Amino acid sequence: MNLRETREALSENVVTVTTTIWQAASRPDVDACAENAAYLFDHGVDAVVLAGGVGEHDRLTVQQQTALLEGVAPVARQREGAICLGTGLGRTVARVRQLAPVLGRMGVDFAMLMPPPIDDPEEQFAYYDQVICLLRDQGVWSMPYIRPEHPLGVDVLYRLFERHDIPGVKLGNSDHLPAYARLVHRLGHERSAWLCGVAGWWMPAYYTLGVARGMSSGIANAFPERPRDLLARILSERFCRDETYWVFVRIEELRRHVSGYGSLVVKYMQELVGIHGGMDGDGSEMPQVMRDRVRQTLDEIGWL
Repeated sequence: MNLRETREALSENVVTVTTTIWQAASRPDVDACAENAAYLFDHGVDAVVLAGGVGEHDRLTVQQQTALLEGVAPVARQREGAICLGTGLGRTVARVRQLAPVLGRMGVDFAMLMPPPIDDPEEQFAYYDQVICLLRDQGVWSMPYIRPEHPLGVDVLYRLFERHDIPGVKLGNSDHLPAYARLVHRLGHERSAWLCGVAGWWMPAYYTLGVARGMSSGIANAFPERPRDLLARILSERFCRDETYWVFVRIEELRRHVSGYGSLVVKYMQELVGIHGGMDGDGSEMPQVMRDRVRQTLDEIGWL
């Protein structure tokens, strides 16, 4: 996709951040990931991020992420409608340098840039500047992912926009929300797609401040229509804090209940709707008491 097509695909849309399915600890199940991707595309999902945060980016080796892209990208490209295909990438220039040609070869549209362990603004700018150039050399666009650990300051982000075309930004750090609002108002929504990256339940606040008109979602792995409906109601100003919205809040609280449950809760929801789920890449599994709480939450709202 060109710049305009990528920006439009990410604008006012729900971008599904997919889980990575594992055969065993440290052994990804690429076939299962491809089957789950087909489920999403069959249910109207047209923008995804493979191997992002929920996709356990940091547990995948370069070789494993390459295999994942090689397994899922053809499934996306076989679809009649255009799929905006992204993947998590980053932390080090070395990893980007290794994977950027793979992304170009597989026709990946954008890389969601996982933040590096850098806090100095000048070092941050130098890192992102180099990474974005490496990706553009392969025909791949960049989506900075702004997270609370090692947050990217507004001034650095603005400098990157002065130097590069950036079709989308994922804002996952509410501490800087007022500052992001000023930046978005300055740059406008026509310049870039601004996504809320906090599992959907903070989307009303981001939208109210004029920041995000789209969002990413892990819940969409199992229930693609639910986040889409939430976003549609927000954009049409029909949002209310009803039972459906409070399910998003409760699921997010379950995901945050114990460190490491973020993807396990989503994978259990995937199991409940009949697609692949299971363990995380380190072999960890969610205890039965937490599974029962997730099922009860979904039963009570009638999602199952």
